[in-house]
Amino acid sequence: MILPKRTPRALPACLLALAALFPVSLTARAAPNVSDCSTPRRAVETWLDNAHDHPRVAATCFDFSGTEFGTDAERTLAVRHLLAVFDQRGYYVYPDTLPDTAEVEGTTQVPPVRRFAEAFVEKDGHGWRFPPSVVRQIPGWYVETFDVDVESLVAQLPEWAKTELLTGVAVWQLLLLALAILLGLVTRALVAFVVGNYGGKLIKRAGEAADAKIVTRAAHPVGTLAMVGVLWYALPLLRLSVRLNQIGTIALRVMMAGAGVLLLYRLVDLASDVFSRRAEQTDTKLDDQLVPLVRKASKVFVVCVGVIFVLQNMDVDVGSLLAGASLGGLAFTLAARDTVANLFGSISIFADHPFQVGDWVIIDGHEGVVEEVGMRSTRIRTFYSSLITIPNSVVANAAVDNYGMREFRRCMVTLGVTYDTTPAQMRAFVEGIRAILQANPKVRKDAYEVSFRNFGASGLEVLLYFFFKTDTWSDELAQRENIFLEVLRLAQQLDVQFAFPTQTLHIESHATREARSPKVELDEAALADIVRSFGPGGSASRPIPQHLTTGYLPGQDPRGTTEVDD
Repeated sequence: MILPKRTPRALPACLLALAALFPVSLTARAAPNVSDCSTPRRAVETWLDNAHDHPRVAATCFDFSGTEFGTDAERTLAVRHLLAVFDQRGYYVYPDTLPDTAEVEGTTQVPPVRRFAEAFVEKDGHGWRFPPSVVRQIPGWYVETFDVDVESLVAQLPEWAKTELLTGVAVWQLLLLALAILLGLVTRALVAFVVGNYGGKLIKRAGEAADAKIVTRAAHPVGTLAMVGVLWYALPLLRLSVRLNQIGTIALRVMMAGAGVLLLYRLVDLASDVFSRRAEQTDTKLDDQLVPLVRKASKVFVVCVGVIFVLQNMDVDVGSLLAGASLGGLAFTLAARDTVANLFGSISIFADHPFQVGDWVIIDGHEGVVEEVGMRSTRIRTFYSSLITIPNSVVANAAVDNYGMREFRRCMVTLGVTYDTTPAQMRAFVEGIRAILQANPKVRKDAYEVSFRNFGASGLEVLLYFFFKTDTWSDELAQRENIFLEVLRLAQQLDVQFAFPTQTLHIESHATREARSPKVELDEAALADIVRSFGPGGSASRPIPQHLTTGYLPGQDPRGTTEVDD
């Protein structure tokens, strides 16, 4: 068994590459040969300083009562084995961080390192010592750590392989490290290939579709995790010093954490690609915008959690770090309250669905087509092609007039015909327009009005009021054009002339007065007869509307029934 010497206490270093393991200078610390178990720090120092050269002194801070270690040789071996476990696992102990008082507030157990809390010193009647519950686990820890008998293999190597090229690092260790790195790279490539090749097939079997490039990018972090696993297994076989093992362990943990975060990051892209394809198959367009928003938020969350995870693997006290940053976080929160309000505004927009991408809306006095809904703002393309950006907090609190959600689109226009139009022509014109509306499949059949409404200043006014059932503004304009062209054709067929605002100046001369036919003068009796004919029961009375046809009234088909398909 080759047990590396304990190196002196030094400042912690967190290097991220295995190539930086070996340029570290190591020197042995002198053993004071003094037993002091009065405080947790001194008990641990007694063990560390005497385990190699004075193991009996180190054993005084171990409680072997009730254990199988009955002889001095067995106890010496247990003391050294525990140190070997710490060294090979990279648990570098900093005694200066341990309490140096006999009484520790709130606890009677103090572990030398936080990452290996199973091994601790405990206060008893003889001071602070490793209790029997810890001593009994030393053989198991040792077997787990040194599961391969490297020492027997090293003893059979030639002398040149045992030559130290760097301080504390022999040729065989460098060669084994190079072999482990090569094997790790090969494993990474194979795992990435298998995951990238079969991952896409599994997604297709599940009935989904995904971009092959995204699947390949997601496979690379999986390969990196496999490589870290190979190097993690190989690191204890190198039998390096505790300082090098500590640096190597931290480097591998950081690589593992980084690969895990990158894997989650790529999985967010993969899931977003799958859901984007699903969103394209739906009628609503808001989910097309929701997928990128969720992707961005998920990536921010993954990165934040990943940073904390990486810091924890670098033995950084994240709790203290966050507590120290609480005041700054409060100031940041106050400064970013508008951003937070916009974020909650975007959440309310996606929860309530007041509009979707492509809708024609009026928000806070701004009119246009919704082009994008982001985490902070909503963008509207106006009808004069400018882009308006409205904060989502304003959108969430504003009244939204969504023209895009209309089931029907209204058309109301007043037609003016000339005053020389006869009553029969007017009746035919009105009923003809109703017939045009009945024949158009895009017109709502149960809610339209066509009637002779008013005597205007320049013509007889006919109200044309109806609804289209169209999805887009372009379709609405096309249907308007079609209806209006039909009305023009009808007017030509009926010889009805459209009126327009005009002013006529009459200059009457003596010759004109003589040429004009004399006006028929009716006596009062004749005038009274005409009035009575339009009264109740009169010959000219038409109290019930007269139609040239069925009338083509709303809710009535050309056959005269009242059942009309919309």
